[in-house]
Amino acid sequence: MKGFTLLELLVVVALISLLALIVPPALFNDTTRQFNKAVDSALLTLRRARLEAVMEKKSRTVTFSSRPPEADDEESWYRDGIEVVFSGDDVQPQIVKVSFFPDGSSTGGVLTFKDNRLRRRISIHPQSGRVSIERE
Repeated sequence: MKGFTLLELLVVVALISLLALIVPPALFNDTTRQFNKAVDSALLTLRRARLEAVMEKKSRTVTFSSRPPEADDEESWYRDGIEVVFSGDDVQPQIVKVSFFPDGSSTGGVLTFKDNRLRRRISIHPQSGRVSIERE
């Protein structure tokens, strides 16, 4: 007799169903983790620029670009596949710049980081220069 028994087919279907439940969340978690690390690195870059502006009494600017930075860019942030939108603009500029001044203030605004399905926002207070992640 050739072929498979009903029990063997049920076991195979059960295993495939189990894998379908386990594998996508594992892949999604890795993508989410990488996205969050990238946004956290942008947050740290902004906070470091603010601190350096106050400590060195010299303005600092962080550039967010849609393409890799040039070698001479002092403070720039770029991650492939992550789009940065400034203050909810509908049109995505090629370059977004945030400046921090010696008195601790900044140009202010809200940066929205997006990839295919994830989104996080960083707000920069204009008077205090305080940089924080907005919780969604």
